[in-house]
Amino acid sequence: MDKLKHWIELAQKLEKGDLWKGVFDTHDEAPSGGAQGGKPSAYPAYDLYEREEENWVVLELPGLCREDVDLTLSGNELTVRGIAKPPLDNAVPLHKERFYGPFERTIPLPQLGEQSPVHARFERGLLILNYERMRRKDEHIEIE
Repeated sequence: MDKLKHWIELAQKLEKGDLWKGVFDTHDEAPSGGAQGGKPSAYPAYDLYEREEENWVVLELPGLCREDVDLTLSGNELTVRGIAKPPLDNAVPLHKERFYGPFERTIPLPQLGEQSPVHARFERGLLILNYERMRRKDEHIEIE
Protein backbone atom coordinates (compact mmCIF):
# COMPACT_ATOMS: atom_id res chain seq x y z
CA MET A 1 0.00 0.00 0.00
CA ASP A 2 2.87 2.38 0.82
CA LYS A 3 4.41 1.76 -2.61
CA LEU A 4 1.08 2.57 -4.27
CA LYS A 5 0.83 5.83 -2.30
CA HIS A 6 4.38 6.70 -3.35
CA TRP A 7 3.56 6.11 -7.03
CA ILE A 8 0.41 8.22 -6.75
CA GLU A 9 2.46 11.06 -5.24
CA LEU A 10 4.98 10.75 -8.10
CA ALA A 11 2.17 10.84 -10.68
CA GLN A 12 0.77 13.99 -9.06
CA LYS A 13 4.20 15.61 -9.14
CA LEU A 14 4.53 14.69 -12.81
CA GLU A 15 1.23 16.46 -13.52
CA LYS A 16 2.44 19.57 -11.68
CA GLY A 17 5.79 19.53 -13.47
CA ASP A 18 7.91 18.97 -10.35
CA LEU A 19 8.58 15.24 -10.71
CA TRP A 20 12.31 15.42 -10.05
CA LYS A 21 11.93 17.67 -7.02
CA GLY A 22 11.45 14.82 -4.53
CA VAL A 23 12.45 11.66 -6.39
CA PHE A 24 15.69 11.18 -4.46
CA ASP A 25 14.42 12.31 -1.05
CA THR A 26 14.99 9.71 1.65
CA HIS A 27 11.97 10.77 3.79
CA ASP A 28 13.88 9.95 6.99
CA GLU A 29 15.74 13.22 7.20
CA ALA A 30 15.31 15.68 10.04
CA PRO A 31 12.26 17.92 10.02
CA SER A 32 12.21 21.39 8.48
CA GLY A 33 15.23 23.24 9.76
CA GLY A 34 16.79 19.79 10.27
CA ALA A 35 20.26 18.72 11.18
CA GLN A 36 21.79 21.55 9.20
CA GLY A 37 19.88 24.19 11.14
CA GLY A 38 18.43 25.80 8.02
CA LYS A 39 15.75 28.44 8.30
CA PRO A 40 12.24 26.97 8.43
CA SER A 41 10.00 28.21 5.63
CA ALA A 42 7.88 30.24 8.06
CA TYR A 43 10.07 31.67 10.80
CA PRO A 44 9.17 32.85 13.32
CA ALA A 45 5.98 30.88 13.87
CA TYR A 46 3.03 32.96 15.03
CA ASP A 47 -0.56 32.69 16.23
CA LEU A 48 -3.28 35.29 15.83
CA TYR A 49 -6.05 35.67 18.41
CA GLU A 50 -9.18 37.76 18.81
CA ARG A 51 -10.22 38.76 22.32
CA GLU A 52 -12.94 41.24 23.20
CA GLU A 53 -12.06 44.41 21.23
CA GLU A 54 -8.41 43.52 20.50
CA ASN A 55 -6.39 41.28 18.25
CA TRP A 56 -3.28 39.56 19.60
CA VAL A 57 -0.25 38.24 17.71
CA VAL A 58 2.07 35.79 19.49
CA LEU A 59 5.42 34.97 17.86
CA GLU A 60 7.87 32.27 18.97
CA LEU A 61 11.37 33.69 19.35
CA PRO A 62 13.20 31.34 21.74
CA GLY A 63 16.52 32.58 23.01
CA LEU A 64 16.07 36.10 21.63
CA CYS A 65 15.64 39.35 23.51
CA ARG A 66 14.11 42.63 22.38
CA GLU A 67 17.45 44.00 21.18
CA ASP A 68 17.65 41.14 18.64
CA VAL A 69 14.31 42.02 16.98
CA ASP A 70 13.10 44.92 14.84
CA LEU A 71 9.40 45.55 14.16
CA THR A 72 8.06 47.68 11.30
CA LEU A 73 4.43 48.49 10.55
CA SER A 74 3.51 49.43 6.99
CA GLY A 75 -0.20 49.79 6.33
CA ASN A 76 -1.71 46.68 7.87
CA GLU A 77 1.46 44.56 7.53
CA LEU A 78 3.82 43.89 10.40
CA THR A 79 7.39 42.98 9.44
CA VAL A 80 9.53 41.17 12.01
CA ARG A 81 13.29 41.15 11.39
CA GLY A 82 16.18 40.03 13.49
CA ILE A 83 19.11 37.76 14.04
CA ALA A 84 18.94 34.55 16.06
CA LYS A 85 22.38 34.04 17.60
CA PRO A 86 23.69 30.68 18.82
CA PRO A 87 23.96 30.44 22.62
CA LEU A 88 27.59 29.24 22.55
CA ASP A 89 30.46 31.01 20.79
CA ASN A 90 33.27 29.00 19.18
CA ALA A 91 31.45 25.67 19.64
CA VAL A 92 31.26 22.99 16.96
CA PRO A 93 27.71 21.61 16.65
CA LEU A 94 27.42 17.82 16.79
CA HIS A 95 23.68 17.93 16.09
CA LYS A 96 21.75 21.03 15.12
CA GLU A 97 17.99 21.49 14.64
CA ARG A 98 17.47 25.06 15.80
CA PHE A 99 17.77 27.95 13.38
CA TYR A 100 20.41 30.66 13.81
CA GLY A 101 20.96 33.63 11.55
CA PRO A 102 19.01 36.54 10.07
CA PHE A 103 15.27 36.24 9.58
CA GLU A 104 12.38 38.31 8.27
CA ARG A 105 8.65 37.64 8.17
CA THR A 106 5.71 39.83 7.16
CA ILE A 107 2.39 39.23 8.88
CA PRO A 108 -0.91 40.78 7.76
CA LEU A 109 -2.77 42.31 10.70
CA PRO A 110 -6.52 41.93 10.17
CA GLN A 111 -8.86 44.72 11.24
CA LEU A 112 -6.06 47.16 12.10
CA GLY A 113 -7.53 50.66 12.37
CA GLU A 114 -5.64 53.66 11.05
CA GLN A 115 -5.23 55.11 14.55
CA SER A 116 -4.75 51.81 16.41
CA PRO A 117 -1.44 51.76 18.27
CA VAL A 118 0.32 48.38 18.31
CA HIS A 119 1.81 47.38 21.68
CA ALA A 120 4.63 44.82 21.91
CA ARG A 121 6.42 43.03 24.74
CA PHE A 122 8.69 40.01 25.27
CA GLU A 123 7.62 37.31 27.69
CA ARG A 124 9.29 33.85 28.13
CA GLY A 125 10.60 33.61 24.55
CA LEU A 126 7.39 34.96 23.05
CA LEU A 127 6.93 38.31 21.36
CA ILE A 128 3.37 39.38 22.16
CA LEU A 129 1.64 42.20 20.27
CA ASN A 130 -1.86 43.55 20.64
CA TYR A 131 -3.95 46.27 19.01
CA GLU A 132 -7.52 47.47 19.09
CA ARG A 133 -9.63 46.11 16.26
CA MET A 134 -11.24 48.50 13.84
CA ARG A 135 -14.91 48.76 14.63
CA ARG A 136 -17.41 49.70 12.01
CA LYS A 137 -20.51 51.36 13.35
CA ASP A 138 -23.87 50.57 11.85
CA GLU A 139 -24.28 52.87 8.92
CA HIS A 140 -27.07 53.36 6.48
CA ILE A 141 -26.27 52.43 2.87
CA GLU A 142 -28.16 54.20 0.11
CA ILE A 143 -29.36 52.10 -2.79
CA GLU A 144 -28.80 53.79 -6.14
